Amino acid sequence: MEVARIFENKPKGHIYGLMGNINLTTNNNNYSIVIDYRFRGTVKEYFNSSKDISSLKMVLLKEDILNKHSNELSIGELKKVSLAKALIDNKAYLVLNYFEKELNSKERAYFKRLWQRLANNYNKVVVIFTNDLTSIWDIAKELIIVDKYEVINAITKEDYFKFIDNMNKPEIVKFTELMRELGLEIENYKDVKELLKAIYRLKESNS
Repeated sequence: MEVARIFENKPKGHIYGLMGNINLTTNNNNYSIVIDYRFRGTVKEYFNSSKDISSLKMVLLKEDILNKHSNELSIGELKKVSLAKALIDNKAYLVLNYFEKELNSKERAYFKRLWQRLANNYNKVVVIFTNDLTSIWDIAKELIIVDKYEVINAITKEDYFKFIDNMNKPEIVKFTELMRELGLEIENYKDVKELLKAIYRLKESNS
């Protein structure tokens, strides 16, 4: 199944978590697919002489990378360069293929904010292809499960907690369950800050 077919009738300005097997190639001109693409030549040549270097800063790369050949770059750098090119191309759909794998925790937090900004402020559809639910738990508005190139389930954000037992649980879910086992009546939260606020409120009410 071509990735474009899955999102034909989906709303703009959304972030989707896509898990499973799928054909990431597409002939749809509205899509930019970010992979560790080994282009030929330098980054500047790959950018097709574009002078828009602001995209480099957005993906945490320095301007001197423009003169580097693709063979000199790590997989993480190749993905970031591919993302910078996608931002220059300014397509409606941005598809990320296991982008988080080469990122440290600080970078993951930064790019999560970037995905949200692209969706909320620029009306982009951000599609995150991953098998790690924890990397998209707090930002994806819908989880799309694919098996053997066919969609077998689509879970909206409101139903995440009904589905979570079938996946690797994010740390925030494990922590919430532990708090309940210790006798603390607390609701489900996807955002750590909101969870901490809830714990603080309960602490204040019980003091």
